[in-house]
Amino acid sequence: MTVTKFTVGRRTDPRVWDVRSILSGVVTWTTDLNYSAGTLEFEMIEVNEGFTPHMGDIVEFYWDNTKVFYGYVFDFKYTNEKFTVTAYDKLRYFKNQDSLVWPVSTLSQRFTKVAKMAGVSYRVVNNSEHKLVAEVADGKSYFDMLQSSIETTQKATGSQFFLATNYDTVELRKAPYKETTLVVGDKSLMTKFEYEQSIDDAANVVRVIRENEDKGQRSTATAGTKDPSNTSFTAVTASGNINKWGRLQTIETAEEKANEAQMRQQAKDLLKSKNKPTNKLTLTVIGDPALVAGNSAWLKVQSLADIGYGTQAMLITKATHRFSADYMADIEMKV
Repeated sequence: MTVTKFTVGRRTDPRVWDVRSILSGVVTWTTDLNYSAGTLEFEMIEVNEGFTPHMGDIVEFYWDNTKVFYGYVFDFKYTNEKFTVTAYDKLRYFKNQDSLVWPVSTLSQRFTKVAKMAGVSYRVVNNSEHKLVAEVADGKSYFDMLQSSIETTQKATGSQFFLATNYDTVELRKAPYKETTLVVGDKSLMTKFEYEQSIDDAANVVRVIRENEDKGQRSTATAGTKDPSNTSFTAVTASGNINKWGRLQTIETAEEKANEAQMRQQAKDLLKSKNKPTNKLTLTVIGDPALVAGNSAWLKVQSLADIGYGTQAMLITKATHRFSADYMADIEMKV
């Protein structure tokens, strides 16, 4: 297996450079479900042929005749006669910020609107029919807008949608996108693994706070500092699991115009998401382009089976591929 296409070209110029012969070292490709663009990082030797990468240049990369990456140069460093280049796929334009008023609409409709506004080619692979309430998105990125819509849709329907780029097309998909038959484990593809569990970001006490407007609006003359005598709060608390971990408390501001019953539900919802350990499983495997974020693969590791993770299909949440003569990848799986 080898690089079968690697070109860099201008958007406003028909010239295209085949850079395969001047590549230096490993080509790294990263995909991530955590609302970020796909990334391609590579090094090129400087040659005296009038070629220098420019911001916005189009980058196309094939591995073993498989289309892997289509994106644009956003950064390069030049030192010791080498260019170190970072390119992002079209999801990078979902970092654009805007202020929008969303009517009652579905996730699919909102994805379609922001994709058009971002000026990228797009496709709804999996449609969502769940109606989201009208809301105001003020000064937010398209990623932030869709993250809120995706999380609300998942709570209501149980379906996990995500954003991904299929070469040169941004897609709305449902996880897992492809349920591969690949097995990663002791006797197949895997060379090592690392499993981590943590409660460092957990909370077992959640307080939802609302400032009482009748008193809290008044401030002292010191740079808008609130006057303690005229400030009060209403708070509701949800808790659980304190006897196991000790008290791990977080607070959140009440949603706008929420009454106490709604604040109580908000606290319960946040407690449900925060009152549990986080788990991280990372495996180093022999590379395969199908092992990308959003697809699933079969996990079969005896040491993990011993602690409760027997043979099962698992969702890949992040994948970093290192293309070279020794093609390897690091994949994170949802456990």
